[in-house]
Amino acid sequence: MFQNCIIPKDKMQSTIKELLDALGCNLEADTVLDYIQNDPNYGNSNLSSKQVNEYAQRLALKACNAKVFLKKYEELKNRNTDNLSDLVLLFYKLVCDEKKSRISKPKVAPKPVLGDNKHQITKEDVPQIKDKLLKAVDESKKLVMKSFEEKESKLRPNWYNSLDLPNWQKDHPAMSWDFPKESLPITLSLSGIPVTSQENIIIDELLYVFSGISGNFIVPKPAKDTYDPRTFIISDDLDDALKQIVQQMLPLASNYSIVRRFIEHCNMWSGQVLHALVAAIEVLLKDYYTMIAQLETEHLSTNLTLQKLWYFVLPTMHTMQVLAAIVTSIGKSELRGGAVLTVLHEKTNTLMGDARAQEISLFLTERSCRPYLSILDQWIHKGTIVDPFQEFMIEDNELINKEELPVDYSADYWEKRYSVQRDRVPKFLDKFADIILRTGKYLNVISQCGKSITKSNTEEIKYSLREQNYGAIIQKAYAFASKSLLELLLKEYDLMGRLKSVKNYFLMSQGDFIVQFLDATEQELSKKIDDIIPSKLESLLGLCLRLSAASHDPYNEDMRVELLPYDLQFQMFKILSIETEEEKEYKQNKDCLPLTGIETFSFGMEVKWPVSLILNHKAIACYQMIFRHLFYCKHVERLLCRVWLYNKVVKRFSEARLYADAFALRQRMLSCVQHLQYYMCVEVIEPSWCQLIQSLDKVNNVDEVLERHNDFLESCLGDCMLTSPQLLKAVTTLCLVCVQFCTFMQEMHKYFVDAELNSMLGSTYDNIDYSETFTGANCGTTTGGSADSFSRSVSRYGLRFTAALLSVLAYIERMARDNNTNKLLNISARLNFNTYYVKQLEKFCSDDKLLEADKKS
Repeated sequence: MFQNCIIPKDKMQSTIKELLDALGCNLEADTVLDYIQNDPNYGNSNLSSKQVNEYAQRLALKACNAKVFLKKYEELKNRNTDNLSDLVLLFYKLVCDEKKSRISKPKVAPKPVLGDNKHQITKEDVPQIKDKLLKAVDESKKLVMKSFEEKESKLRPNWYNSLDLPNWQKDHPAMSWDFPKESLPITLSLSGIPVTSQENIIIDELLYVFSGISGNFIVPKPAKDTYDPRTFIISDDLDDALKQIVQQMLPLASNYSIVRRFIEHCNMWSGQVLHALVAAIEVLLKDYYTMIAQLETEHLSTNLTLQKLWYFVLPTMHTMQVLAAIVTSIGKSELRGGAVLTVLHEKTNTLMGDARAQEISLFLTERSCRPYLSILDQWIHKGTIVDPFQEFMIEDNELINKEELPVDYSADYWEKRYSVQRDRVPKFLDKFADIILRTGKYLNVISQCGKSITKSNTEEIKYSLREQNYGAIIQKAYAFASKSLLELLLKEYDLMGRLKSVKNYFLMSQGDFIVQFLDATEQELSKKIDDIIPSKLESLLGLCLRLSAASHDPYNEDMRVELLPYDLQFQMFKILSIETEEEKEYKQNKDCLPLTGIETFSFGMEVKWPVSLILNHKAIACYQMIFRHLFYCKHVERLLCRVWLYNKVVKRFSEARLYADAFALRQRMLSCVQHLQYYMCVEVIEPSWCQLIQSLDKVNNVDEVLERHNDFLESCLGDCMLTSPQLLKAVTTLCLVCVQFCTFMQEMHKYFVDAELNSMLGSTYDNIDYSETFTGANCGTTTGGSADSFSRSVSRYGLRFTAALLSVLAYIERMARDNNTNKLLNISARLNFNTYYVKQLEKFCSDDKLLEADKKS
């Protein structure tokens, strides 16, 4: 089994265990023994003592404690341990060779690849060995850097991947100004050297260490993390007094290493702010290198002692400590852009008591702010963003293009196109973030309108601990931008004229136009929505616009006809986003009956940029809902007026008194609907409109225009009873009862005339029933034959109307009480009729049969 071994298995296992304990690796003694057992070439290595020592030193670099391993190796060597050279070579293969370290139990003997059968290295094998070593080094680097590259790629701009740039740190690690990642153990000794000579040697070592170069007697330990302080190993043979002074100065080298690692860790994708910070740090390091050169000159002239060196580097140690603290807080948090400036600003404020440290921090902050403030200048003075690394506080989301704005009405543009990223806002600009956002947005709108932005005496923003220095510049730029855009909208694009045009059509202020339009389209709009021809409505709209007073409106050609696929209740409740179980029924678009044109009709308007910022699709939708409500009420009023015309004919009949209840109910309905329209048009819309016009005369920017306009729409929607689901349903039910009564009266009109003719002609028609042979719209029953049947039907409609009216009044009083508003109480007072009708309700409620019939209807 151990044909190549000349020592017992137990003794070899003990030696292997001692080496493994000193090495501190994860290998087990049984694994090494199994490898020896299956390796026929074990014991055939004829290495010289120099070669064995070299392998031992390389193996010590992989040990947890190189000094302990080398001590154990010397101990075994002094004991003349057999096959020690073969064991060291085997351990080197298992630990240092990446491929063989993964093999715990080789199945077959490895094939010889170098030299002869005994694996002796010759000069001809050196090029091949060199190629293999370089390849192994490259593979190990790839494994180490893979995780870092994946993390870094997430922060890189999109165009970065298309660039073919060299990675100097990866390809040429020797170019680093920091200590090497792997350091060699101390192999030289200071024992027997006088203290004076030791001092000269250590001064020379310190000057190298201060520059990031490893020495012979002061060796850095590898840093576990990028921004961890670096520790050093000092030769044990150094005099204790000298060692104590050296230990006091080594934090300078450690802080320098942290700063150097931060600089080399930054790449081109790190952003302009970090680039500026690194450049500022390099300026300070230039003075540091100059100091090192001066100290070296003093040392060469034998005028420098260790105490003098300590005295000279003491101020620099404080400076380097400040730099290391700043870069550590930035690097560990992986900050970029405005977040870096926040850290620098806070650090500068906390160093108020230390003049030198504050001066350094202020210098770094001022230099780092330059690219960020340059982007800010472009934004608040020209309305453009040049931010290739996504560092600036304002982000351009590019949701929609300018060409799409007339269709989309620009609501998304104004609200979402530009937004403030709070994590990128420096703390010293947090107070002005909203003003900065609006300033650039205003200028951007002006530029998209094709207008050139001409500003004189623009001041450059510079960082300062006093906010007043750049706060005044931002306020001045904001005042210019807001004034320019507001003048552009009000004067050149006639915003007030646009709003008046919207009021004329959507709020029905152009009375003659609405009357002519209803006269022309009422027949077409009475059809089902699928039977309506939209082009015909468009033609009739254009005709009415030309024949009415609306022909003088410069914006009448922007009006459009829209047939929405849902009624007003569904549209309103969908916008309100009703989610409660109690109100889910209002949100559902029930398919009980097909909608008519009257229920789905609305005006539309084409609004061009930049007026579409104010009259966006949300504002147009609000106007449409108010219009649909007013339009339907106007339609109900016209139906009741038509019934009034029929009633004028019936009044001449001999039996006109039989229709008195129907006349009274019609008058109640007409009065109710007219009061409802008067309230909405005169008491709600007109005062709110006057208030809007007055407030727009005092605004200073477009955001205030949007705010006042939105307040106007919210006020109109709320006071017109459109925002309460229960109240809107009650008003809709009230109008529906009126429509059904009008339909009933129109159908009964021909029977009124026939009945009068019957009384005039005699008994020829005595056996014919004219009273109520028509099943009225949702009337529910078909009665046969007397004037009393007609009266009962009218009474039933009166009952339903009174119940609907009382429901509306109850909801109005509840809303007025909850919201503490007086406007709703006005309509409540107008709709409160004589208590006679309430008594009538009690009278009819006692009739069980009538109630049962009403339930069926």
